[in-house]
Amino acid sequence: MAGMTAGMAAGTVTAFAGATVLAPQAATGLTWTLQGLVLGGAAGLVTPAWRRRRAKGSMPVSGADDGWRDVVVTGKQVESEEITSIELKPVDGHPLPAYRPGQFLTIALTIPGQPRPVVRTYSLSDFPSSNGNPDHYRLSIKREPAPQGQDVPAGLASNFVHDHVQPGSVLKMRPPAGSFVLDTGATTPIVLISNGVGITPMIAMAKAALAQPQQRPIWFVHGCRNSRFHAFREAINDLASSHPNLRVHYAYSRPLDADRGHYQSQGYVDMALLQELVQQPADYFLCGSAAFMDGLIDGLRQAGVNETAIHFERFSRGPAAGATPAQPQLAQSVAMAAATVSFARSARTATWSGDDPEQSLLSLAEAEGLEPPFACRAGVCGTCKTRLLDGEVDYLSTPSATVEPGSVLVCISRPRGQALTLDL
Repeated sequence: MAGMTAGMAAGTVTAFAGATVLAPQAATGLTWTLQGLVLGGAAGLVTPAWRRRRAKGSMPVSGADDGWRDVVVTGKQVESEEITSIELKPVDGHPLPAYRPGQFLTIALTIPGQPRPVVRTYSLSDFPSSNGNPDHYRLSIKREPAPQGQDVPAGLASNFVHDHVQPGSVLKMRPPAGSFVLDTGATTPIVLISNGVGITPMIAMAKAALAQPQQRPIWFVHGCRNSRFHAFREAINDLASSHPNLRVHYAYSRPLDADRGHYQSQGYVDMALLQELVQQPADYFLCGSAAFMDGLIDGLRQAGVNETAIHFERFSRGPAAGATPAQPQLAQSVAMAAATVSFARSARTATWSGDDPEQSLLSLAEAEGLEPPFACRAGVCGTCKTRLLDGEVDYLSTPSATVEPGSVLVCISRPRGQALTLDL
């Protein structure tokens, strides 16, 4: 099949810019969230380089009153050479909160040698078959190796899960969150596109869509190296065999001889492939490596796809999309006047100099020796949410987590004005 030579495995993707086959639509605003510094647990997985370099772990975890809850690992399953799943159930036996397909879970791991629990965020990789509350959560986590050519250790959390977390292990979690979700009330055709561990939220979306009364057309397009790195192949195949509206396409970049008959094309998932598969208006959901998504997003735009039909997430700061009335305005990267920041509970005061307009309140607090809770550092998970006692803030990028009035996400905010008081 021609046109499938984008370099996904090498970390690059060439967007197809030829004739438009996908139905053109009027462009409006791009639908996106900030999720995926490094895709170690799938769109939701957070094992960024800055986190691996952080010697002090992630954050203190206290009791249930701060939103954390004890869960026990009730199952562990190897899904591929890189990905392992764990199933979680509540220790207290009370029902688990329902969640929307595509959301993530924040967990805290107590790792020997780390002074505090290490917090990571991973996409939920399953979806309940009934409309009630789920009886367990499933996370599917990629083992993160040490980056090539960098003096950085392998992923602390992911390797700990793979090597040490076993059935019976007790972890802490926060309720599911995230706005990269499928609208299960819609009937528009959907295209679920992933590479590598990005498959995890797509499984939840596919299952949720298949449970709808009206069977909307679904394309499930996944790229990986070969069968050794292909997680959930049989599970997706089983769904497709019983749901004719689910059309599956696997692209293997380096298939093995034994893989014959188990993939549909050799190469990478690129725009040429999407244009061949999908020839009607649809909503596109993307999860995978940054280069993979960037190339496809570019290609979809050039093909005339309405930007409101392009949905993706990454755990990195992205371009400001404009503030809503319920949110502080977005900051501009220009020199700022200094501000006095008071940390009420710690009885400390610091000066935000304004020399670095990108410096967040979280970074300022850390520089003063404080240890505010945080996980994603990108305004996605809401772990760093702090009461704003006085003053106003600007956001460095659009928050993805919900921000209630009187609260602020310190990981992506800076002072607006000359004085600010936080409940830290």
